[in-house]
Amino acid sequence: MNGFTMMSDSYKKLMEQGKITKEIAEKEIRIYDFLATCTADDFCRMIDSSAFNDIIRAFVKMAVINADIGEENQEKVTNQLRWIFDEKSAREVLEHY
Repeated sequence: MNGFTMMSDSYKKLMEQGKITKEIAEKEIRIYDFLATCTADDFCRMIDSSAFNDIIRAFVKMAVINADIGEENQEKVTNQLRWIFDEKSAREVLEHY
């Protein structure tokens, strides 16, 4: 059992206890059940698909703003992120850092 399976089970219990709606629970359960079947390579493929680029950029942007990094350096960081997304695979990034 991995963490995703545990999350799925938690949503099943919350639904059974009536603490969340069936509709919400089923969506969460479907996602966590899927994630439980994924390998590290699968996660890298998902990142390489660019499906999450906008979300990752938003997290990085929030991080550099919260870290009180100047606007010029914020732009440098986001430009580097764009370049890395274009030039490196998720596996390369993970192996390098």
